[in-house]
Amino acid sequence: MSGIDIVGDIHGHVDQLLRLLSKLGYQRRNSGSPFAHPDGRTVAFVGDLINRGPASSEVICIVRGMTDAGSAFVVLGNHEFNLIAASFVGDEKFHKKYLEHLDWFRSLPFSLEIGGIRVVHAVWHPTSLKVIAGRTCSDEDFLRRAITERTSEHQAVQTLLKGIKVPIPRDQVYLDRFGIRRSRGRIRWWLDPGGLSYADLLFPSCAGALAESRPSVADLADSEPYPSDEPAVFIGHYCLPVGEPKIHGNVACVDGCVTCDGVLWAYRYTGERILDPDNLAQSD
Repeated sequence: MSGIDIVGDIHGHVDQLLRLLSKLGYQRRNSGSPFAHPDGRTVAFVGDLINRGPASSEVICIVRGMTDAGSAFVVLGNHEFNLIAASFVGDEKFHKKYLEHLDWFRSLPFSLEIGGIRVVHAVWHPTSLKVIAGRTCSDEDFLRRAITERTSEHQAVQTLLKGIKVPIPRDQVYLDRFGIRRSRGRIRWWLDPGGLSYADLLFPSCAGALAESRPSVADLADSEPYPSDEPAVFIGHYCLPVGEPKIHGNVACVDGCVTCDGVLWAYRYTGERILDPDNLAQSD
C-alpha cells in the first residue's frame, strides 16, 4: 500500500469532498467511474458520511464506488449506526432515501487496522473492540444487543462511536459547536486522566473549563489511555474548531466540523512514525 489519505466526517457535503479528493490527487477516468489515485494511494473514511449537509446520497455513491473499486475503506460512524438502529426498530425517523444503501451500511466495520495505522470513529478502546471483535450490524443478533441499553455490546458501540464522556459540573456552561448546552463532555481519551482537570481533559477544549476542578474516579472508569508506542490512530467525530490542534502524539482527529466551518480535513499518511501537522490537508 503506497499511502493512505484519512478523510474526516463528510456529513453530506459533497462539494467539499470533491474538492478535497482533487487536492489529494484522486481522479476519475470518466464521469461514471470511481475516484482513484494515480500512485495507488487509498482513502480511509472515518464514518459519518451522512446527515446535516445537502447531498448525503451523492456522498454515499462516491464513497461506495471507491470502496467497491478497492480505492477506499470506511468505518461506521454514529450517524450511520443511528440510521441502522432506526430502520431495525421501524422508527419513523428512518429516511427511505437510504434504503438502497442500508445493507452496505450494516456491513461496515467498526474499526480498521490497515497499512500500519488504526482507524475508528471516536475512540480506540481495547475493551470495547474485544466485545465486538469481528461483528458488524449485518448480524441481527448482535445488532439487537447493540441497540439494547445496559448490554456489553451497547456500551461498546456507544464508546467506539460517540466517545468517553464525563459529567459537566452544574456551575459550568459547556456548549457544543452548534451552541447546544451539554451536561456531559467528551474527553481526550488517549491521556492518562489521573490528576487531570476538566481544562486538561475536555475535547475539544472549553474556554470556561475549570483548571482546578476534576472529574471523579468513577466518572473516568471507562478510560483506557492509548500508549505512545502503539500505531497511529485516526478518528473523526469531535467537530474541532479550525484553531484546535488535530494531532496529539500518535492520535489524529480529522473532523474539523465541515458543517460549521465549510472545510473538510484529511491527513496524508505515508508510513511516518511521527505524525506531522504538515501532512494535514483541507478542502478549501
